[in-house]
Parts: sequence; C-alpha cells; structure tokens
Amino acid sequence: MSTLLDRYRREDGVVVIQIAVKSSRQLFNESDPAPFRERDLDDDFVTYVVNSVQEFPLATKMKLEVIVSGENHDAIQQPAIDPETVCQAIQTFFEYEAKMSDAKIRTRLRTARFFLMVGFAVLFVCLGTAQFIAALGYRSPVANIIREGFIISGWVAMWRPIELLLYGWWPIREQRRYFEKISKLDIKMTLRH
Repeated sequence: MSTLLDRYRREDGVVVIQIAVKSSRQLFNESDPAPFRERDLDDDFVTYVVNSVQEFPLATKMKLEVIVSGENHDAIQQPAIDPETVCQAIQTFFEYEAKMSDAKIRTRLRTARFFLMVGFAVLFVCLGTAQFIAALGYRSPVANIIREGFIISGWVAMWRPIELLLYGWWPIREQRRYFEKISKLDIKMTLRH
C-alpha cells in the first residue's frame, strides 16, 4: 500500500505535483472566449491541483509541474500556448479564486448579521408572547405547551445566524488559503515530444 509521500515526487524537500497533458490547451476551459491569460481553467485540472495541495499541510513547500507531450507547435488550427502564458494564467486564475473567496466571506458575514437581527426580532417577539401568556395566569397544559413552544421557537430562530457567524465562513477561509498558496506556487512547464 502506497503512502501519501509515495504518490508525489520530491525535489530538495519540495513536493512536486505533476500533471501530464497532451496539449497545453487541455488546461483551459475552451468555451471561455477570454484570452488565455484570463481564461478559466479546466474544472478537472483545478480539482486535481486543489485536492493535491490539500493533501498536505499548508506549510508544505510545493511546486507544480505541467508535462505537455505530443503538442504540435507547428499546428495552424490550434498553435501551442506559450509556457510562460500558461504559468501566468494558472497563477492569475487562483489569485482570482482567492479574491472571490474573500468576497464570499464578506457576503456570508453580511448575511449572517442580517439573519442575526431577524433572529433577535423573532426571539424578542416569541419571548414576549411567552411572558404575556404566563402573565395571563393560565395554568392549563395547553397554555404551558403554547408558552414553551414560543420560547423554543425564539431560540431556534437564533440557531442559523449564530451558526453562520461562528462556523459558516471557516470552510471558505480555508479554501481561500489553499487558493492563495496555489497562486504562489512555482510552476514549471516541461515540453516532451
């Protein structure tokens, strides 16, 4: 059974993530009309790189090596993409994803604050209604059930806002940290014929 370290090559203590493709164009989403430097990367490529980086602690030194074999540099229909352009496109893509993660965190926290205000309003109304029912002096089981139902409903209304504020943004923050790391990786493109 192979270990994690057996799956990746190491060079001077740096973990090398290798990806082999037949053409550098395979790394990009061909339906995106933007120039290559600004084009979205292929979803499978992004998933593979992110998953590979996530297999190690963030502090692990890593680099990315893209091995292109069989690319025809004389092709008229689809000429090869300059290796420097490919490397810049990969870094630009992950820088953008890190920025988008920041925006998601801000949106999530803004939504959580709004939900918190709504939750407090519902809690206030529910606890006030429960107090009102208690002040009426009804001691029947039905009145107690209704009063307790309002108390529970008020606190349940606070559950989602508190969850969002305390925990909802952490996975996005963690993902952003990996995107930032990938955007700063040393990227090497090797052409093999």
